[in-house]
Amino acid sequence: MDTDTTETLRRLAFTPMRTQPPNATRPILEQAAKEVEVVDGGKVVHYLWGEGERRILLVHGWAGNAGHLTVLADALARAGCAVVVVDLPGHGESEGEESSVIHFAKAVEAADERFGPFHGVVAHSLGAAATTYAMSRGVTLERAVFVNPCSNYTSLWRRSGEVMQVSAEAIGLVRARAEEWLGISFSAIEPAVVARDFTSRLLVVHDENDPESPITDSEALVAAWGTAELMRVRDQGHTKVLRDDAMVRRAVGFLTADSTAGGSAGGGGSGR
Repeated sequence: MDTDTTETLRRLAFTPMRTQPPNATRPILEQAAKEVEVVDGGKVVHYLWGEGERRILLVHGWAGNAGHLTVLADALARAGCAVVVVDLPGHGESEGEESSVIHFAKAVEAADERFGPFHGVVAHSLGAAATTYAMSRGVTLERAVFVNPCSNYTSLWRRSGEVMQVSAEAIGLVRARAEEWLGISFSAIEPAVVARDFTSRLLVVHDENDPESPITDSEALVAAWGTAELMRVRDQGHTKVLRDDAMVRRAVGFLTADSTAGGSAGGGGSGR
């Protein structure tokens, strides 16, 4: 495969499809205050709810937007938390055509600098992987809730190759080009690798039949993380689970529990 084709496929892999907030959650989204920050040269939109001392960051996944997290945001604000939801680069109302887990992580770090320190986070899918990477780079959180997280880049690249209908050899070349573009090694930033020294409390919620992110990803992450538990759900899919009543109650209870119940602050890395 020639260089131009490799670069074309690399761009295709890292250009997210912009989606609109679900109609059912638009009224909640419209209640939020909005603030715009410049992150890595592009405007990133943040939505703010609540005025409590306990601050919670919500991070959507690939091809998602803040609207997917508004049910959680509203529930957390009602529980006395100050909530920040970010439209990640290339998503929602934020600027950017191309994006990646690294772009996501930079936005998480920037939100932490602007609106933190955060007590906890709820992150979905690739947003969970980005949050893990940001924690390894110094973002400190006492508690994290990951929903259908992606934690294995090898399987993610394999699925990308299937979607783009290219060979394993071709997707290997695209991955290498992407690593050059981003200045990272995907193997070195695997969530289950960088999370090994984390001391934060983690709750993982995963649909056993999620077609986009296999539950084995969560099992590996829970095994690697210091203090973690896995909540298995069924028939909620990859995104609908974010609005599931049982999941929302469990996440809010976990994030608002007395911090002395276990686990110390900090995610890993150098901290602040």
